[in-house]
Amino acid sequence: MMKKKKKNHVEMSRQHYNKHAVKFDRSMDGLFSAPFKQEIVRLAPIENGDVVLDVGCANGKLLTMLKERHQGMIGVGLDISEEMIRVAREKHPEFTFECANAEKLPFDNGTFDWVICSASFHHFPAPKEFLKEAIRVLKPAGKLLIAEIHFPKVTLPAYNFYIEKFNKEGDVRIYSPQQLKMMLAESGFHVLGKTNYRFQVQAHMAMKPEN
Repeated sequence: MMKKKKKNHVEMSRQHYNKHAVKFDRSMDGLFSAPFKQEIVRLAPIENGDVVLDVGCANGKLLTMLKERHQGMIGVGLDISEEMIRVAREKHPEFTFECANAEKLPFDNGTFDWVICSASFHHFPAPKEFLKEAIRVLKPAGKLLIAEIHFPKVTLPAYNFYIEKFNKEGDVRIYSPQQLKMMLAESGFHVLGKTNYRFQVQAHMAMKPEN
């Protein structure tokens, strides 16, 4: 019997978002991601001079939304899609954008005050590698804010089964709030406060220890 070919989730994500980059805000993906961006803007107490890394930045819109509220911030975006990065650089030249894998961030240790991740975590084949990288590039006491898809516990296995069998957009799996908080703690983060819920969004804030 022929062995089933393993999915290359990174390449699937890259191709999918390259295809939709130019019209992303008007696409189903763009519309779906809007409440995740809004939740990050609502929750992140960014201060003047903070350096913010948006992982899975798409066309850079979230950084602009944050900049409208926090004028003194410095924004950096990262995405796996070359087309998304091209569009982001064209639309938002005030920020710096890099095309790279979220699980191998091309930045020095202790570079950022914030790492944010909006509706992207479920695309990462090795999410703990991303979290390890996030804590590496954060400054001491720097914060990570993740806004992710939330499904009731009873429907989560069925949705993950659908992703595994049929999804072609690079999705890997959806995590419960308990699973996400456990991964954050196991990666060395201190989880701050309770999980925030709004519509289909779960949001978690965590801090890198000062020492």
